[in-house]
Amino acid sequence: ITGAYFLAGLAMVLLRSMPAQEILQALFWGGVSATLCTVLAVAAFIPALEKLTGVSTDQSLLELSDLNAPLLRELSREAPGTYAHSINVANLAEAACLGIGANALLVRAGVYYHDIGKMANPQFFVENQPRGRNPHDRLPPRRSAAIIRDHVKDGLRLASEHRLPRVIHDFIREHHGTTMISFFLDKAREAEPDLDLDPSDFAYPGPKPQSRETAVVMLADAIESATRVLQDPTPDRLRATIEQLVNSRIAENQLDQCPLTLRDLEIAKAEFARVLIGMYHQRIDYPSGVHSVVKPPAAEGDGAVDDATPA
Repeated sequence: ITGAYFLAGLAMVLLRSMPAQEILQALFWGGVSATLCTVLAVAAFIPALEKLTGVSTDQSLLELSDLNAPLLRELSREAPGTYAHSINVANLAEAACLGIGANALLVRAGVYYHDIGKMANPQFFVENQPRGRNPHDRLPPRRSAAIIRDHVKDGLRLASEHRLPRVIHDFIREHHGTTMISFFLDKAREAEPDLDLDPSDFAYPGPKPQSRETAVVMLADAIESATRVLQDPTPDRLRATIEQLVNSRIAENQLDQCPLTLRDLEIAKAEFARVLIGMYHQRIDYPSGVHSVVKPPAAEGDGAVDDATPA
């Protein structure tokens, strides 16, 4: 636009035979005005274009990723365990996406909001429960499963109320796919073995992940929840848990509708392991809390998977 203005302005002043100094001044101030108008026009129309096309700019994603955003601050107050879980999942998913060349900025924004629906009933999710206090102990399994499942619906409602972009809705909707809430299904079968249960009462509504980004988040979400409860998170146990969960999602056909390749999965698993090993690295315990200085040797020759309340 600015270039077109310059050409049009130059043609007009040349036709009027203006002095060279006046021509330069006119073009300069006209260019400044055109540039400012262009910037303001683009800034005004970008939100409308994003809403119309469903495509979010990097600037919008950066704003959504600001942990001081009102909805994220509310999450940190109402469900602090879920908030911490989301930060950890974001670190896992971002590393995997950088490794496979997916949109890491989109993933971080999406993960921050993927569990906002838990604010409706934060005490029913294990990461927010005080030790030894679980309200599910007083509920029938079917009701517990409904509360867990509904955090997706509640999240979509909040996302609409706060006018979050459609790409963020996708992470809320797809991060559990159509997986089963198996802990409560098994509990219901044990309580009423003769009852013909409807498995759909214990399954997330989906859809399955449709993009590489939402698929990575599905994996990172399950892996973070499972490794968080490992008693001894050694590197080998962390890698075994990652392998088990990825293979489980493949066997359940949860990744059938996304373009993740086998190579992508191998890279993602390696990145998950790298980040988790760093997170769970333990310092050596010294007797009586005394840290001894140990000289290096001289050189020779000069995480059971707990999906009771899926995160």
